Amino acid sequence: MDVTLSKMPCNKMKISIVTATFNSGKTILRTLDSILSQSYNNIECIFIDNESSDDTVSIIHDKLKGYIDYKVISEKDSGISEAFSKGIQYSTGEIIGILNSDDVYYGSTSLERVVRAFGEKDIDFVHGDMIFEDESYGSDIRRPLLCPLIYAMPYNHPTFFVRKKIYDEIGTFKFDYRYAMDFELICRMYSDCVTPKFNGSYIKGEPLVRMFSGGASWKHELKSINEVERALKEHGFWSIRAMWNQFNRRMRIRIKNLMEVTGISIPVKIWRRYKWR
Repeated sequence: MDVTLSKMPCNKMKISIVTATFNSGKTILRTLDSILSQSYNNIECIFIDNESSDDTVSIIHDKLKGYIDYKVISEKDSGISEAFSKGIQYSTGEIIGILNSDDVYYGSTSLERVVRAFGEKDIDFVHGDMIFEDESYGSDIRRPLLCPLIYAMPYNHPTFFVRKKIYDEIGTFKFDYRYAMDFELICRMYSDCVTPKFNGSYIKGEPLVRMFSGGASWKHELKSINEVERALKEHGFWSIRAMWNQFNRRMRIRIKNLMEVTGISIPVKIWRRYKWR
């Protein structure tokens, strides 16, 4: 195990940023640069590395040592869910956010805006908009759908910041969810498919995160939907309407996959503009 901690004192509310890495050498630098560019400086970074064979870990050390609090835990894990959960357990901040190893904070004030939102109200989580970068179908700003769970994920998980005490209360990510672990966690945060158990706040305006396509849930969309269905059933939110919605989602993905094979992309672009307008 490789554990590194660099101390920098600060008396403001601390944010812990959890990042899972595995052979992320080609993308991790832009992630680190976006963290170092933040105007808010009371943060720690927790990197859970699945024994990368490239230069991921050395890049993290070279970039962050002496500039920011950080830990690198490099050991074998069973997947992203275990990595995220382990990162949360190592975190010492009052607020926890998750940033993928190929994503970036959109602007230098992203974390400052998050802390300000927590300070203005007695809330348990905050979330906001993100820019989704997709070379195949075009990029767009994605605002949270804020819909009942039976329709889709209500929040943009890359922009989702939670007080650590909530994880202490409901638990972290379940290891047997490989693609929709974030959706299953949100199910536990709801009293029914419409009403959250905890108080949240939506940060409007400039996006918080720039997310790049190609993550596990995007590569395995049908498997992700299967896990969404399992989570809805597990938490008592399954219904005829939920079944119909999941059927429609599967059909849209199959149609999209067929269009990719035939080289037709315009209908997908139009649909995405309609969905995220």
